Amino acid sequence: MKRRDERGNMIEIDGSYLEGGGQIVRTAIALSGITRKPVHIYNIRAGREKPGLRPQHLVGIEAAVRMSNGRAEGVHLGSTDIMFIPGEIRGGEYFIDTRTAGAITLILQTLVPIGIYADSPSQFEIKGGTAVPFSPSIEYFQHILCYFLKMMGISVYTDIKRHGFYPAGGGRIFVKLEPGKIKDINLIQRGELQKIDVLSVASHHLEGARVAERMLDGFKRVLPEANTKFQYVDALSQGCFIGSHAHFEDGKLGADALGKKRKRAEDVGEGAALELKSAVGSNAPIDPWMVDQIIPYLALAAYETGKKVKIRIPELTRHAKTNIWVAKNLLPVDFGVRENLLECWIGE
Repeated sequence: MKRRDERGNMIEIDGSYLEGGGQIVRTAIALSGITRKPVHIYNIRAGREKPGLRPQHLVGIEAAVRMSNGRAEGVHLGSTDIMFIPGEIRGGEYFIDTRTAGAITLILQTLVPIGIYADSPSQFEIKGGTAVPFSPSIEYFQHILCYFLKMMGISVYTDIKRHGFYPAGGGRIFVKLEPGKIKDINLIQRGELQKIDVLSVASHHLEGARVAERMLDGFKRVLPEANTKFQYVDALSQGCFIGSHAHFEDGKLGADALGKKRKRAEDVGEGAALELKSAVGSNAPIDPWMVDQIIPYLALAAYETGKKVKIRIPELTRHAKTNIWVAKNLLPVDFGVRENLLECWIGE
C-alpha cells in the first residue's frame, strides 16, 4: 500500500500489490514522468519466479529517464527496489535495444504516455520481441491500442521493420508519437460489426510446413467470414502468431495467439478465433486485454479535461484493478464500475 516516509513528496508504490507484475512499474514510471512526482517502487515482481527487474523493464526505465531528463536509483537486473525522479519531458530520437526477446509493446506502455507530454515529437527505434509470450503483439499495439489513442486525440505512427520471436528476438520497430492534448472519451455503444480482419505471420523457417496458411484454416473454422492475409518474414528465431481485429462502427476488438512447439498451427488459429468470438459476444466496444491498457489514458483524460470519462467493458480484470490502483496513487482521480460501465473522474 502507499505510505509516507522521510522522503517527503516521494510516492511509495508496493510492486507486489494485487497482480504484482511489471505493469505496476510501467504505469508508475509513466505517470511519474508526466506528473513529475518522484516514485519509490519496492517489492518489484516479488512473487514471480524471477523477481525484480527484467531486461525489458531496465531499458524502459532508462529510456524514461532520458525522455524526462530525470534520474533513477537501483536500476539493475533483478532489482526489487528503485527510485525514479523525473524532470522536464523532451521529444527527440530514442534508440532502445533490449538485446533479448523482451517485449517491445511493454516498453511502449511506459514511453507512449510520457511522449504525449513532450515538447516536440518523439521517435523510437526499438529492438526486441514483436510477438512474444505474456505481452500484446506489435500488431495489437498498432491496430487496437493506437485506434483508441486516435479517438482520444493522440497520433501514433508505427512501422514494423522486422519481426522478432522468442528466444533470440531481433525484431525492430519504428514509432513516431506526436505530443497532444488528450481528449475525454465516452464509449458505451459500439454499433454494428463491419468486418473481421486476420493476419497470420510466420518466420521463413516454417514456410515449408505452411504454418501461416494453416493458422488461417483453423481461424476460419470458427469465423469463416473473416478477411485473411498471411506472410512469411525473416527472423532470428522461428516463430509464428496470428492477429485478428473485429471492426465496429464505434469500437475495435482484437485477439492474438502465439504458436507453440507441439501445438498444431490450426489449433493456434482456432484459439485466436474463439477468443475474438468471445470478445464480440460481450457487446463491449473494447476487448478484455484493452481494459487494463487503457486505464492510464482514461485517468489522464479525466485529469486533463475535468470531465467524467466512460467506457463499457467486458469485465474488470485483475490487471485492470492493479492499474487503477497505480493511477489513483499518482493522479487525483477515482474509478467506478456499474453494470460493466467503467467510469473515471476527478477525485475529491
